[in-house]
Amino acid sequence: MQDTTQKDNVKSQSMTMFWLSIISFFISSATILLMQLGSFEPDGNVLLAYILAGTFWLFLILGVVFFLILNRQRKRTVKFARVNGIGLLRFFQNIPAGIFDILLIIGVASLIISLNFIRTLPDILTLIATFITVFSLEMHCMLNGKNYKWLFM
Repeated sequence: MQDTTQKDNVKSQSMTMFWLSIISFFISSATILLMQLGSFEPDGNVLLAYILAGTFWLFLILGVVFFLILNRQRKRTVKFARVNGIGLLRFFQNIPAGIFDILLIIGVASLIISLNFIRTLPDILTLIATFITVFSLEMHCMLNGKNYKWLFM
């Protein structure tokens, strides 16, 4: 009985690490949407630019740290069946992953089009495409990987 309670406790902690990682990745990616407000130019808002850059990197690193804690908890809890490849290289492993995989493809295509072919688009559209691409890439890796499979399947 105690073993089951301990496993449930580890799963609960792991679920917390999973969601903290997603929230951190979202905040990190969302700072991209605010980049227009800050500028490193002499007449721009340099302080805001540094705050946004610091926030981006801080939450990106926190997301990775939460993910690594989750990964370590999974490895300690169970000898998980070997999955071919890493989450980065696998696509459409489940419905949520499929949604973010499609968003990733749309985001990359939008960036390629907006940066190379249609340069007259407003900057905010390019920032939105960048946000979609960065966040969906992070979610692609999280949702197609071993940790998601261990937690939810």
